[in-house]
Amino acid sequence: MRFQLTSHCDDTAHERLRTLCRTGFAAAIALAALCDVAHAAPGDLASAFAQLGAGRVESRSVSLADLGVHDPLVLRAPDAVQELYFPVPVGLPIANAALQLDANYLRGNGGRTTFVLSLDGSPVQARNLTDAQGDGSVNLGVDDAPRPSGFVRVGLQWSSVLNDTYCTDQTAIGNLWRVAPTTRLTYQFDTSAIHDVRTAWSALPAKPVIIISSAKLDANAYDVAWRLEALLMRGGATPVTQVMPAVGDTVDLGSLSVPGALQAVPAFGALAAGGQHKIASPAELGALIALAPPGAFAPNVVVADETLRAHANEALDALRAQVTAVSADAAGAFDAWRARAAGLLAAPLTKGEVQLARLGGLPAVVVGDSLGVSALSRTWTPIDVANRFIVHEVAASPNLSAGGDSDQVALSLIGGTPRTLNVLTSAAWEANFDLAAVSGNGKIPRRVVLDLAAAPSADRNGQTASIFFNGVLIGAHLLDTDGRAQRVSADIPAYALASVNTLRVLFQRQPAGGCRPREEGYPAAVLPTSYLVLGEGPLPEDFAGMVARYSREANVLVPDAYLADPLATLPRVARLANAAGIAPTRAATQVVSHGQAAQPAGPFLALDVVLDKEDGHASFSDQRLTLKGRGGATLVDMTGLSKIGLIEVVRSGSTPGIVWRSVGATPPVLPASLQLLSGDVAIVDDTGVLKQFDTQYAGGVPPVDDQRAWLTRHWAGWGIPTIAIVVLLLLLLAAAMARNRARARSAAAAAAAAAAKVEAQESGDPHGPANPQG
Repeated sequence: MRFQLTSHCDDTAHERLRTLCRTGFAAAIALAALCDVAHAAPGDLASAFAQLGAGRVESRSVSLADLGVHDPLVLRAPDAVQELYFPVPVGLPIANAALQLDANYLRGNGGRTTFVLSLDGSPVQARNLTDAQGDGSVNLGVDDAPRPSGFVRVGLQWSSVLNDTYCTDQTAIGNLWRVAPTTRLTYQFDTSAIHDVRTAWSALPAKPVIIISSAKLDANAYDVAWRLEALLMRGGATPVTQVMPAVGDTVDLGSLSVPGALQAVPAFGALAAGGQHKIASPAELGALIALAPPGAFAPNVVVADETLRAHANEALDALRAQVTAVSADAAGAFDAWRARAAGLLAAPLTKGEVQLARLGGLPAVVVGDSLGVSALSRTWTPIDVANRFIVHEVAASPNLSAGGDSDQVALSLIGGTPRTLNVLTSAAWEANFDLAAVSGNGKIPRRVVLDLAAAPSADRNGQTASIFFNGVLIGAHLLDTDGRAQRVSADIPAYALASVNTLRVLFQRQPAGGCRPREEGYPAAVLPTSYLVLGEGPLPEDFAGMVARYSREANVLVPDAYLADPLATLPRVARLANAAGIAPTRAATQVVSHGQAAQPAGPFLALDVVLDKEDGHASFSDQRLTLKGRGGATLVDMTGLSKIGLIEVVRSGSTPGIVWRSVGATPPVLPASLQLLSGDVAIVDDTGVLKQFDTQYAGGVPPVDDQRAWLTRHWAGWGIPTIAIVVLLLLLLAAAMARNRARARSAAAAAAAAAAKVEAQESGDPHGPANPQG
């Protein structure tokens, strides 16, 4: 067998090829391919850089568990409706989308049971079930059309009728449909279709990757990083912070595919094998930045600082040198790619600047300071419709700033879209909003005012509207079913406030009785004139009182040791800030040097720092924790505790705040769902709050914080006596006035008689006139 060597290999390579030809055909073919790669044409290399990252497709899988639904959803008989919202990139076409509904059903009471599945309001599947129990799982294709709302809306409707023929009770506790938290939406999208920061932010995965420059950050980079983590957690994501790889680090390249033309460059060729790889040179780091392989270096958000810029510049310069050595003509194409895609990592950012980079075709939001972070909050992302913009100033609470001195914020401005619901037995309306979007100047939500309307049913049954705030029932009202707007209000207790709040209105209607055709439901609406009322919050020195204080200002104090361990401490700072109700776009960050006692200027959150003139209930000595109540009585005195943390409301001088202390050598990893709702001391671990204490109030029952509560609840006690006293005072006043008038008339008569007598004496009549009145 003979071969004609036509490649551009040198003589040595030709001789090696002839040797391999004698040993085997396959080896010869392999070496020929390598020779072609090693001497790729300059045009091919330039074209490879022009196309680098093009056609990259990202896959997403979002489950109910990822969205915070960890328990099965149960739809009960006789009728139940549930809507699920799965996030997708805003206004971006998706591909290969599919809904996997993991469900099962029970039909213990029999009758006619029906399940209907809808997508974006259109019914797409219906099932009539006849077995006593079974699998209700559904795998369904989803339309690839873009969603301007950023959500695929999945509707679930469950109906159970025991008997259509006879008048009978339709209660069926054994007929239910159960949806598992593993229910998920999977889809793909072309990353090249993302052209602005808003779309890139909405396209973030459930676990977005934040890249920081090194294992030790400066104060500004640390400040930006914890704010980003807190914002992403508020949006339901679980951010993963990673350090930018460096020379000498080992990364997992997985099954990385490197274009053949690029493999002519040694740095790219070294990465082509995939798998575990140790970065041997700055040029290889530059190749890693260019390819952005998942798992090794695929950032969704980049915290840009001087250290990161220096590393990126060094890596890209080294890579350019290798490209130039292979093909001088390809250097121009490399420069164009660098300016277009990766140059944003190496160029300084203007104050408040936010940019969209494309690393290996993957969009990455690049931000360098806290002013830029403020534009990424849920309040402002809808207008981030550019791949580069500069934030000069944004209001922390735009809904308040726009309204001047108004203490009313329309629910439609904070996610409470006015809507009409069809109510057969029950239906729910919800609004979700950040506390930071509605609080400010010491004012927090104090009352919700809802304008509702309900249509009459055939038998004039009323509809009940129950109002829940973060799962707490705060009010209920029986609506007049005349279709007219009626106002319902409910006070919001301070202990129900959280960093992210959910207002829920549940409409319920008693089904019609008797023998009649089955009804389809009657409309009820939440009208656009519904709003929140803001007011001064109660200021007890507990977790709820601190939420009100943080609405005005908040200072986050961290020790300088935290900056040397960002991967472990950033999640702690972000999660504690969210749990305490601190808005990441409003807080100020202060780094406290080792051995220095911090003096907070205002309400604060301090983590493992020493405070000046600290006055609290807990004390630490080695691994010993002592906690005392308000009167000095010991609540806890234990040693040997580990992997727990203590959160406590304390004073530093006259300034109140919250402190975090790690107990033991290994601090716990706090859950993203951590919330501090009551009391002033909490012991926590990896699972959340283990025990809460209220050292301020005996029995843990705080006074009612409603300014109107005493007046409205005790009106009979103060109203009737007050009215009686007012009436008595009026009667006494009237009697006094009558007496005064009588005295005045008597005095006038006496004066007239005296005057007549004097006149008679002057006229010479000693007896006076016989008739003075004449």
